[in-house]
Amino acid sequence: MLRLAAVSLSLLVSFASLATTPETAPAGAGDVAKDTDNAAVVVAKDGGAPDAPETPDTKSMKAIVHLKLVGPLAMNEEKRSRFSRARMPAQERRVRVIDAKAKTDKAGNAFHAFAVDARHGFMHDEDADGWRTDTIVGCVYPQSGKVFVKMGEGFRPGEAMLGKKGKGASAKVCEAATSTQVASKG
Repeated sequence: MLRLAAVSLSLLVSFASLATTPETAPAGAGDVAKDTDNAAVVVAKDGGAPDAPETPDTKSMKAIVHLKLVGPLAMNEEKRSRFSRARMPAQERRVRVIDAKAKTDKAGNAFHAFAVDARHGFMHDEDADGWRTDTIVGCVYPQSGKVFVKMGEGFRPGEAMLGKKGKGASAKVCEAATSTQVASKG
């Protein structure tokens, strides 16, 4: 018994030495940083739509999406029984901000489009790394901090993915306005 405990302890130590933390991991394309709270992924590279260049603005958009959508969604899924017939939740998620520069909607509010990719722990044909791209798409409004996700043909508040009931978003949400629509608004 004591010998078995010593062997398992040595295996644990060797596995711990092989693991790298996000702080010590190299920062290159394709690297993923895990959030310590809910194993939700925040850094995004390699995906469906091209990423916006990493700027303080895109970092804050990723943080808002993580705070309002990805984090609560992971916590909600964590409560589900392992024996549920529902699809297993994603093991990791990453947020990609698609728009480097904010677009303006028909109401005159600035927004950024985003996409959330998910990895379920097995490889898919869609991506060599096992990421399913664009599992959640939507937009985030920097001034208000509101997050909207595409459900069906329209957009709904991000809370709808958490099972919360609420009214749908207006038709003006997340749709970029043309320059004539913005000029006529002002």
